[in-house]
Amino acid sequence: MPEKIIIVTGFGPFAGHEDRNASWEAVKLLPDVFHFRKDAYQLRKYQVPVIYEEVNRILPQIWNQTPDLVVHVGVNGTINTINLEHFSYTFGYSKPDFAQRYLSSDKITLSGKHANDKECAMLKTNLNVERLVKELNLETNVECCCSTNVGNYLCGYIYVKSLDVNQDRTLFVHVPEVNEPYTSEQTMTTIYNVIGKCLEQLAAEHKLS
Repeated sequence: MPEKIIIVTGFGPFAGHEDRNASWEAVKLLPDVFHFRKDAYQLRKYQVPVIYEEVNRILPQIWNQTPDLVVHVGVNGTINTINLEHFSYTFGYSKPDFAQRYLSSDKITLSGKHANDKECAMLKTNLNVERLVKELNLETNVECCCSTNVGNYLCGYIYVKSLDVNQDRTLFVHVPEVNEPYTSEQTMTTIYNVIGKCLEQLAAEHKLS
């Protein structure tokens, strides 16, 4: 029987977050096994350097494992909620990464199922973000929000690249800085709950193996 796998990524240090990145501080606290209904999923965690080339290197390793769900997590220092992102754009990536390297073009060349769609301006997750947020806010004390602002830096870059592979099984979550207002443990628990809600949706749509 194929392994059941969930993959969650957080980012490493970058400008303004050199000492710690709140996304990885939370992600690394997740358990190694996620129990959903009668199944045990391996929960594999990756710290991704804030470097375009590293995203390009790591993403094939992630998707070659045929995960049931991929959740990318990044920090946004301007928010005080946990934001679930609807979509990501394919253009506007003109900032240097943490290694001070630029992409060759600010327009991303898609290589997955949208590779031939040259007019594609954005890719959207097929997960129902509104329902996820509504259920999370009813069941937890951490405030979650729907967002359409993943940005045009590494967060947007990794999201659009994963959405190009699989829109059914990909989500991006933005978290605030540590203790502003949530501890890493609170943020981790929310990410854990997000995973469970995503699996419920996938199961209801008969998309789980």
